[in-house]
Amino acid sequence: MTGPGIVDWRLAERVGVALAREPGEPDRAAGAFGPDRVESACAEAAAQVTAYTGLGQARSVPRGEAVGRSEWVRSALGSLREISAGLERRLEAGLQLPGPLGTVARSLAGAAAGAEAGGAVGLAGRRVLGQFDFSFSSSRSPRLLFVSPNLFAAQREIGGDPRAFLDWIATHEVTHAIQFEATPWLRDHLRGELDGLIDSAAEGLSGRDLASVARKLVTTDPRRTLRGLLRGELAAALAGPAQRERLDRLQAAMSTVEGYAEHVMDAADPSRTGERDRLRALIDERRQSRGGLGEAIARLLGLELKLRQYRLGKAFCDAVVADTDIATLNRVWDGPASLPTPAELTNPAAWVHRTAVVAA
Repeated sequence: MTGPGIVDWRLAERVGVALAREPGEPDRAAGAFGPDRVESACAEAAAQVTAYTGLGQARSVPRGEAVGRSEWVRSALGSLREISAGLERRLEAGLQLPGPLGTVARSLAGAAAGAEAGGAVGLAGRRVLGQFDFSFSSSRSPRLLFVSPNLFAAQREIGGDPRAFLDWIATHEVTHAIQFEATPWLRDHLRGELDGLIDSAAEGLSGRDLASVARKLVTTDPRRTLRGLLRGELAAALAGPAQRERLDRLQAAMSTVEGYAEHVMDAADPSRTGERDRLRALIDERRQSRGGLGEAIARLLGLELKLRQYRLGKAFCDAVVADTDIATLNRVWDGPASLPTPAELTNPAAWVHRTAVVAA
């Protein structure tokens, strides 16, 4: 994790890996959540998801990989670095002071930012079960990652059949892989919305006195100062009507992506409905938030409450299928205009009516 930028990504990796792994705990679990079992669970899930949804092709799904917490942390930090590149450049340009003081300020800011990023991703790495890891560019191939020690710990906590638990989790992540393969516009749409949001935030930050932040970095607690910038100044930069509209639109899109996968993981295999209903009740009780990279980003930006809106996505998808069918729900993948608005997430009937009119 080298290269230009203000964030000390090497420090972020050290912090993240250290925080994710508990002392004396192996970084990989074998057996029920080992490489062979993860790969076969994903292959089986791919066939079930394509059969249920009618989307994509099973052979296009990446091979499932069993990884340890450390590998997930490194992968997640790489994705976070890619997502935050524009904001990082703007912060680096803004934190300019002449002479040695400027060098010290940038160094302290980089260390503080690295510690914050590593801490957020490291905490997420202790709970995330699986992740469809894809690039917003075309520079690297997507991966299906399953964090074996976390799967082992979660299954031990909720009980039941380890095989059934892994199959259920695999269905969720495989659904994401099929979503993005079957809807080529989706990645570009999300990237455009995210880039626009970050650019907007960066423009707002550039209008503030970042030089004063740089001075504070060398006279106070640098990590606390940077955290205040991220959670205060950045939040203020996102507070305008245009920015809030874009943020709500992005949140609605991500709620739909997540909610669709949550729906499919429960519905794709009717023979396991009772078993998966039990798993749903137990794991929803266990987790208050989804965890993973999205949780880490939200925590860094002070947007934890927004992330919890993902539950609306599942309720929306469940309601549409209950009242119509999966083919109707699949209209969400027709294009950006077919995604539900924030208001429609709580009024699925309105979305069904609107998209039916458009389709006609």
